[in-house]
Amino acid sequence: MKSVRLVEFGSSLEWEEKQDPEPKDSEVLLEVISCGVCHSDLHLRDGYYKIGGEEKLFVKDRGVKLPLTPGHEVVGKVLKVGSKVHTVSVGEIKLVYPWIGCGICEECESGNPQLCSAPKSLGIYQDGGYSDRILVPDEKWLLDIYDLSPEYACSYACAGLTAYGALKKVIPLKKTDSLVIIGAGGLGMFASQLIPLLTEAKVIFLDLDKSRLEKLKELGFYTVTSSHPDIAAEVKKISGPLGVSAVIDFVNNSVTSSLGFSLLKKNGTLIGVGLFGGELKIPTPILSLRSLTIRGSYTGSPGELKELLQLVSKNKIRPVPLEIRGFQEANSALNDLADGKILGRVVLSGKP
Repeated sequence: MKSVRLVEFGSSLEWEEKQDPEPKDSEVLLEVISCGVCHSDLHLRDGYYKIGGEEKLFVKDRGVKLPLTPGHEVVGKVLKVGSKVHTVSVGEIKLVYPWIGCGICEECESGNPQLCSAPKSLGIYQDGGYSDRILVPDEKWLLDIYDLSPEYACSYACAGLTAYGALKKVIPLKKTDSLVIIGAGGLGMFASQLIPLLTEAKVIFLDLDKSRLEKLKELGFYTVTSSHPDIAAEVKKISGPLGVSAVIDFVNNSVTSSLGFSLLKKNGTLIGVGLFGGELKIPTPILSLRSLTIRGSYTGSPGELKELLQLVSKNKIRPVPLEIRGFQEANSALNDLADGKILGRVVLSGKP
């Protein structure tokens, strides 16, 4: 078993080779075919999240222990199964749902393990998919990818699911409504796939990267560059003077969250998704006077991931821009992600 491991926070990942694990009971051992590279992998490598000013939330304080194999967007082929596995067979190709919970709390029992207060997520609290093998704790976390290729299917476990979960929190929207999406990177690109299937509302993308916005213009979306001296005025030229019905902030730092809040019309909703760090200062009377809603959105449930895979497969939607790299390029992929050099998604594939 060859893996790319995080041994020390703030340092490059390192190679490790060890004996293959043997699955027991309900466990399933998969050969990793593809594994997406995600911004949360970057925060994991850094060892912290920025939470405003100079403050940081350290991942070790959230229970993350090293050494650890990152990677939570995984498609693999079943190699071995434990004695209590009955629903999957050796040789099948499966997508792994990584947001595993304790199994006994209220959120887990209600079908939302991603919101568990004692999480056991793969690639964060347990070894993940930057490897040629991954041990999944239970067959119930494995989903069909239908006719999707493994390279495209893997990123639906996080990026796609995160975009879908955020969009579900603002729909239904009327044709006359406007939705602003801040951030046209990986999450924004997945949202652009799904929007035509979920709403007829007017959608406006904001981003600093003009090449990303050009790609979205080609797909028929309105765009405004985030470097514009009066973003609000440009947005209102499209939405109308009253503001927008909803904002999904895939960046979610101090600047973008404040901007998103300022764009809302009465009874509007701001969804904070990204983990780029910052703080949002709100004049509290405005919340009640304008009847505004602010809420977070963290990935999605196993049920939502199944819905998403069926939706994508059925509608044959255009895939997001994708770059495939070898596992030996994991560190450079994370560096490029940090520098904003990735359009769409980068996926690790092939033998480590």
